[in-house]
Amino acid sequence: MRGIQPRVASLQNSSSLCHMCGATLLSPTFALTAAHCVTKDTDQYVLQLNNYCSHGDVPPKAEVLQIIKHPLYNPITRAHDVAMLRIALHLSDVTWLSHSLLPTFTFGLSGECTIYGYGYKEVDAGITSERLSAGTLRIVSLDECTAALGPYAAPRHDSGMMCAVGDGVDACQGDSGGPLFCSGSIQAVSSHGISCAVPGLPAVYTSVGPHLQWIRELMRDD
Repeated sequence: MRGIQPRVASLQNSSSLCHMCGATLLSPTFALTAAHCVTKDTDQYVLQLNNYCSHGDVPPKAEVLQIIKHPLYNPITRAHDVAMLRIALHLSDVTWLSHSLLPTFTFGLSGECTIYGYGYKEVDAGITSERLSAGTLRIVSLDECTAALGPYAAPRHDSGMMCAVGDGVDACQGDSGGPLFCSGSIQAVSSHGISCAVPGLPAVYTSVGPHLQWIRELMRDD
């Protein structure tokens, strides 16, 4: 289904403007994405707000000024797969970004959540979407995730990661870095999985909770 969430941006290659990953604007100066999405210099990326209702034909963009990966990020295991982007948003009105998306609670997270992304609609199509899509997922325990994915693919308990599964709905290529919203707050960032939308097979997300203090300190120091 189509998603209505203007703060979910498309992280693009600044030269080709090809979509690479998702990102979420936390404020006029910071966006949140997955660390594995940003492996190059800052001038190689631009954020495009495809879902922002603008009067012109071209969606507004944000310049990436700095990439700050989590200090515990491990590119091999994908543990702590999260990064903050310091941005310059080229919009005169930023009041719509004043509401905080960060959660006030992170313990006992369960139930249904909504994932947003511009990624592949079909795993074999190889085409990302300019329109934001949304899907409903269910949070699963790390034990249930390990039973489904196996001990090597599933995240460790100390990795800052979590798992979620959908009924024919899943994150896919191009959705990495996009948000998982639960009860109106961003509780996770799409990280990785095995294929897309395989029945009963969870995908792995970076949990915002264990990284909340790090995120807030960066935003407070700005």
